[in-house]
Amino acid sequence: MEGLNRIRVLAAEITNKPLLKVIDYLLTREDMNEKYLNEEKSLKGMVDYIKYEARKLAKNGVAMVEDSTVYNWAIHYFDESNEDLKITTVPIKEEKVEVKKESTKEVVKIQKKKIKNKEWIPEGQLSLFDY
Repeated sequence: MEGLNRIRVLAAEITNKPLLKVIDYLLTREDMNEKYLNEEKSLKGMVDYIKYEARKLAKNGVAMVEDSTVYNWAIHYFDESNEDLKITTVPIKEEKVEVKKESTKEVVKIQKKKIKNKEWIPEGQLSLFDY
């Protein structure tokens, strides 16, 4: 059940009702438990993938999509690799942080949102409606 727990943690701060419906559906799919553990996948990535698929159906900038279709896109996102979905990931930007070491300053590069020991960080508020 670790994959399902990962989804719960990532969704902890989300209040967007349409997105919560999609997440609730994901949590019913216990058969996807292992797929949800894939570190290259995130809820933000899932939302971006769903928006991309919806834009392909849009006519004059408007798309109406059945819930079941959105649920299928969400499952498809977690089921396939980013390479198979032709999703390119942008590397995480590095920040410079100053650290004092024995009265001298040394610049150290660290990665944002580095996840250690499977500690998942909630992704904050995501929306299916933001562009």
